[in-house]
Order: sequence, then structure tokens, then C-alpha cells
Amino acid sequence: MVDSEKWIKHGDKLSLEYPEYRKFWNSINEDSTKKTYAYDMVRFMKFASLKKFIKTDTSFSQLTKYQPVKITDILQEWVYELNLRLKKSAIQVMISSPELFFDMNAKLWHKKIVRRSIKNDKKKKGGKDAATNNDVIGLLDATNLLVEKALIHFLASTGIRPGGIADPVLVYGGLVKMPDDCYAITVYDESEEGYWAFLTPEASNILNQYFNMRKSNGEDFDEFTPLFLNVIGTAMAPSSTRKIMYKLIKKSGMKRIKSGNRYNKAVITMFRKRFNGKLKMENDVNSNIAEKLMAHKRGLDGTYLQPTREECFKEFVKAIPELTIDPTERQRLEIEKQKLETTENQKIINELKEKTVGKILDMEQQIKELQEKNQLEIEEKNSLAVNYRNEKASPLTDDDLKEFDLTIPKLEQIINDELIKNTKNKHKEIFDNSN
Repeated sequence: MVDSEKWIKHGDKLSLEYPEYRKFWNSINEDSTKKTYAYDMVRFMKFASLKKFIKTDTSFSQLTKYQPVKITDILQEWVYELNLRLKKSAIQVMISSPELFFDMNAKLWHKKIVRRSIKNDKKKKGGKDAATNNDVIGLLDATNLLVEKALIHFLASTGIRPGGIADPVLVYGGLVKMPDDCYAITVYDESEEGYWAFLTPEASNILNQYFNMRKSNGEDFDEFTPLFLNVIGTAMAPSSTRKIMYKLIKKSGMKRIKSGNRYNKAVITMFRKRFNGKLKMENDVNSNIAEKLMAHKRGLDGTYLQPTREECFKEFVKAIPELTIDPTERQRLEIEKQKLETTENQKIINELKEKTVGKILDMEQQIKELQEKNQLEIEEKNSLAVNYRNEKASPLTDDDLKEFDLTIPKLEQIINDELIKNTKNKHKEIFDNSN
């Protein structure tokens, strides 16, 4: 793998000596890309020199003097050579370096012909399967070293790409304490590719234990202290990460199926695929923010959606129980989640009860007031009837008494009917307002 600082130094040196190489080298921004492209360019130049296309493996000016057909032939021959031993995806990466060289030196060639010369893979591609919880537990059980345990938890909790640990180097000062005993950290800091990653409480705890061990051994921490150190005490490179994981995979006896030169569970990518699955398949996580946590750029949301750290963390929290590795810890988190949901549900029920009881009391009070009002109206009308009797009392003829006896029952019936009607209407109005 290409991850030694020597390749950047090598590229810097060539850029000072050869103007054609300098144009190529200055067009590359990321250190990780520089390492890969410098290495791939060396291999291409050695091939071109061996095949007598150029005099030496540093004859950059000679390459730039060729016509488009000749450049196409050289690149095609390079592809044919790579077809003998590499997969399509690997060839596409390796051919990108000389292609960029010709681009930056304003040289034309038939790119479609070159790209179509790359053979298609007939066998099933490897590296597609995610690590299971049992796989990760097996890796943890295979080591007693805190640095390795912390690294496993870090990869499982963040789903970070291999180069993310060292491009730029993740440092102690970049950690941000978050609620629920979690950490946040920016990956690819100060880059357009930068994004927020988070550590579960479980991963944060192991990382703190690793820090405490280093401090107890006399290491002084400042904001630039690397999160992970290799055996010689310098910042851990992607190659060291792969070596550690490869060693633990063999030691743990993890079952992997080989297809060609690759396995169904890639050494580092299997953590990333596990992380992706936990976010998108088992939790109600916002899909757009899930893409951000994976450092993906897709569609308009990938360009225009810029969620804050807190918004990203809010979605990450939903996946913590599934991302947690230890079964006991995961069960504890599930119980706490259920308790919280039960408490919240009971709170909602109590609030509804309070609102319902309040509405009932209001209705009863309004009914009582209506009944009292109706009673007053009845008494008032009865009083009018009595006065009417008194006015007719003297002198009363037989016809008056007969008329009075017929009128009073009718009047009382009319009053009662009107009161019943008013009461029903009022009850309906109260019921409608309560809803």
C-alpha cells in the first residue's frame, strides 16, 4: 500500500527538477492523493522506460512531445500490462496518474479507447460484506492492547475511511465532548471533504482509557497530540491500521470468503459497511444526514445541505444502541430507551388526562350555570303567572276562571318546551367547543 511520507518527498523533489512533472504535481491538493499518484507515476515511468517508449524513468519532457495516437498507444500498453494482474477498479486508479500528467501538460489522447481497454471483472467482486457484531467482538477478544481495542471501537463507531485517520492526522485537540458521554471529531479537517464523526459512549470510554494509559506512561498531551500512535510513537498511518486489523482478523479466526485476490469482508471497509447498515437499515435516522455521516456527496442535498454538528449528532444518537458492540451494554441502552419512551408516553397520557378532566369540569360548570339560569327563568315566569291570577282574582266571573284554567297549563307547557330546547342547544354548543 502507498502510505509512506517518502512518496510526497519524492514528488516534491521531481517537481523541482522537471517542469512537466511540476505542472502535474501542483494540481494535486490532498496528501493522500499525492502519495498514491506519486507512487503510480513512478510505476508508469518505469514501465514506459522498460518498453523503450522513453529513455529513462524521468524522461518527462520526452513524453510531452508525443502526438495523441502515440500517447494513446503508450497508455493502452500500460493498461494491457495491468490487466494481467489487477482488478478493473485498481487499474482505473493507477491509470489516473499518467492521465493527469498528460492533462496538465495540455496533451491530447483518446481517453475512451484507453478506458475501454480495461478488462471487465468476471468474478464476483470482494469486499462487499459488513462485519457483524460477533466479528467485532472476536477482534476485541483477540487483543489485550488498549491501542488496538480503541482503534477497533473508533472504526466501528465512525465508519471512517482508511485515509481519514491520517489526512490530516486526527489529533486530541480535535475531540469535542458531546452529551451522553460521546465524542465528536472532524474528519478531513480544513478540507471541502470535511465532516463530523461521532463516538458512542462505549467507544469514547475505551479511547479515554487509552489516553490515560499513555499519560501514565509519561506522555504529554496537547491539542496536536495524535489520537493513535504506532509502535515507534509517531502518528498511526493507514498502513499501520491495516496491519493491525489484518493481524487481528487472522488471530480471531474471522470467517471470510475469498473471491479472486479479495475477501468478502475487506480489512477496513467491513467496519464502514457495518456503520452504513446500522445507520440506514435499523434506525429512524434522517437519510440525508446519514449520507453526511458517511462522508457521501449525493444529489442536491449533498451540495446544499450543511447540517450543524448538533443536528448530525441528534441523528447519530438514534443509532447508538445498534452501533454499540458489547451485548450487555447494548441491552442496557435498549432498556434505558424503553424506560425513556415509557416515561414520555406516560407524560403524554397524563397531559391528555389533565386536559380531558379540565374540559369535563368546564362542561359541568357551564351546565350548572345553565341550569341555574333556566331555574331563574322558570321562577320568573311562574311569578308572572301568579300575578296574572291575582289580577284576575277580583272580581272573577265563571268565564274568567274557565279561561284561566285553560291558559295556565298551556303557558307552563310552552315555558318548559322552550327551556328544554335551550338546554339541548347549549349542551351541543359546549360539546362542540370542547372538541
